[in-house]
Amino acid sequence: MAKKKTKSTTSYTQQIAGIATMGLPSPVQKVATSKFGSKILLLLIPFLIASGILTISFNGGMPTFNFNKDRATAIGNDLRTDAYRAAERVRQYGDNSYR
Repeated sequence: MAKKKTKSTTSYTQQIAGIATMGLPSPVQKVATSKFGSKILLLLIPFLIASGILTISFNGGMPTFNFNKDRATAIGNDLRTDAYRAAERVRQYGDNSYR
């Protein structure tokens, strides 16, 4: 009986992540092109760029990524404050609904 060949397919997100990480070291490419890594890459990177945490500049045709630690701290604090406020609202409305 002949064995069936299993076809190893990659998703479009994995292919895009592979193209986007062509110039990076092999271990980084392997993580970025994994099923989970490619999804995180395509969701997280645009958020980091839009929020100003990650900036990209080109030096001699090569991209340089800069991480703004102060901006990341400020956004983290804002998110923490918003989460506490949302939790307080949920507790407040949750207590009133049982009465």
